[in-house]
Amino acid sequence: MKKENENDLRYELDKTKLILDAQVDIVIVTDGEKLVYANRAFLNFFKADNIEEYLLKSDCICDYFINDEQNRYLKKIYPDGTSWADLILKEPDMIHKAMMVNKNGQNRIFEVKGQALQDDAIDYFQEVVTFADITTLENQALLIADMEVPILEISDNIALIPLVGILDSVKSQTLMENILLSIKDKSTKITIVDIEGIMIVDSAVAAHLIKITKATRLMGCRTILSGIAPEVAQTMVNLGINLDDIFTTSTLKDALKLANEK
Repeated sequence: MKKENENDLRYELDKTKLILDAQVDIVIVTDGEKLVYANRAFLNFFKADNIEEYLLKSDCICDYFINDEQNRYLKKIYPDGTSWADLILKEPDMIHKAMMVNKNGQNRIFEVKGQALQDDAIDYFQEVVTFADITTLENQALLIADMEVPILEISDNIALIPLVGILDSVKSQTLMENILLSIKDKSTKITIVDIEGIMIVDSAVAAHLIKITKATRLMGCRTILSGIAPEVAQTMVNLGINLDDIFTTSTLKDALKLANEK
């Protein structure tokens, strides 16, 4: 009977491995410290014939994590000592992403999810982690974001950002990051943010715009808010928003003229 049970268990394990090897996503299993299993997608990504070959170089996939200037991707260890694996278990509702370089030297971006398999009675713990390749979707999202908040070079020192539609917190953050990177890379001295195309200017939108102007000022760049319609000006006054030291104009033409005078 014992032998039959062992055979049944071995059969189930072999079947599970076949299913995991058929997955497009990378699937790994760790014991909380080191890698104990990886599927075929993992081996193909790292150009290894088997897990033993991979373990000769590293015992953690996190050794291949890389990041960008915005620190948008998982790190091996965080300043408070939390590991990437602990983080995805502690914050399962968050979208966790990792960037790694594949065998061809290409950066690939993955959405990372983890699930703990734990039994305290027998001191058993394993974590199953999946890495779903979202590189194409991520690149498309970044392209759309850039299209929504384009930065136009008017001259060597002047940039124009025409805003259209709705300015929410996500779009505002993208806008700020793009402006600050442009200032750093191109030594922009004056940025014109034209808000004539913004559908609604309320306290939240005004707060976003003020944050942007303050951030650019810290980097030695002045921001001009153009396209201030009468109703927008009245809204800002009624909200008690302090616009001291912020250049504003009613038209883009006036903003360009002011920028060239600075």
